Amino acid sequence: MSTVKTDFGGDRGDLFALMLRTSFLTVITLGIYRFWRTTKLRRWYWSSIRPGGIPLEYTGTPQEKLMGFFVAVIVLALYISLFNLAGLFVAFNMADNDISYMTYAIGAAPLALVPVIFAARYRARRYILSRSTWLGIRFGMDPGAWGYAWRACMYWLLAIVTLGLLWPLMTFQMERYLTDRSYYGTAKFRQHGNPFMLYPLAIPFYVLGAAIVGVLVLIAGETEEATIGWYIILIVVLSVLLVLSGFYFRIASLRAMAGLKELGDGMEFGIEPRTGKLLRIHIFGNLISGFLISFVSPVILGLVVGFLYLIGRVDAGAITNPPPNLAAFLGALTWLTVFILYGVFRQVFVTYPTVRHVAATLELEEPAVLQGIRQREADRNREAGGFAEALDVGAAF
Repeated sequence: MSTVKTDFGGDRGDLFALMLRTSFLTVITLGIYRFWRTTKLRRWYWSSIRPGGIPLEYTGTPQEKLMGFFVAVIVLALYISLFNLAGLFVAFNMADNDISYMTYAIGAAPLALVPVIFAARYRARRYILSRSTWLGIRFGMDPGAWGYAWRACMYWLLAIVTLGLLWPLMTFQMERYLTDRSYYGTAKFRQHGNPFMLYPLAIPFYVLGAAIVGVLVLIAGETEEATIGWYIILIVVLSVLLVLSGFYFRIASLRAMAGLKELGDGMEFGIEPRTGKLLRIHIFGNLISGFLISFVSPVILGLVVGFLYLIGRVDAGAITNPPPNLAAFLGALTWLTVFILYGVFRQVFVTYPTVRHVAATLELEEPAVLQGIRQREADRNREAGGFAEALDVGAAF
């Protein structure tokens, strides 16, 4: 069986410079440049991921993302307005003008966005695939955003009602829905496997969840304060382990389902990200980011204050006891500095090593299948992931 391995060729220093420059431009343009930043970032990552030594290519443009965003904002504003009007109409006619019912009707508006959020995520994925190519062949995805949305709403509701018992089933079914509607050229992806295959991976999560419930029951019947204190410590420890088990499930389910994906007539995939390594990346990457932000932000603030002092805009008294206008300026400057640095450092120390590790474990088996794949028709997809941008639930990067 022949296998094609994947290389990752991106340099961390280049990414740092790209993020610093584009994040600064995003702030000074009041967010407009974010579409250019996203596009440049995707192009950088795509060109760094190289199956068989040949890089992926991202062909999306910031202009189409900007237009899609404006259209989405208008549509969402109309949608929420109509939903609120309908709710007020029902409350007004069925509740004898009771103001509390009208308040509930307006408060329910965010619930109307839930299916829209799921549909937006599907549309964003479809857009990204339609603008991604490898070996000159573009990826693609069938329409199906609202089918995905109602399935996601149903499975999430059932998962919540069953206290997470349907979580593994939901994970598999939603991934299969996405995979079975995806293409590379004229070849279709398929997700094989049993809908219940992920349950063994979730056993640690369920055991820890049951243990926490058991401890809570013990606390309810305990009167000794010292014993209750130990129970609380135990709950904290078990809760940390519960979060770690959820992280393990996500990585393990990714490995399991990737190994059962198929493209065309027999091309399979292998991906082996290590849970421990990814956990270390997230823990230490966030710690490093936090440390650098706490170090760099005061330095920048100090340089700005020193510059203002040198040019005579502030005096020594204003530095020790700043007037309201200076305090507001320094507060805004601090927020902007932290905002920019957080995006930059998290991208460099968390996202970059995560993508590099996962990409380096990707293998394509039986690549001879690629020889029979032809170009697919271009997907115009003019919405360009605009709803995902407007709702801040964008897909990659």
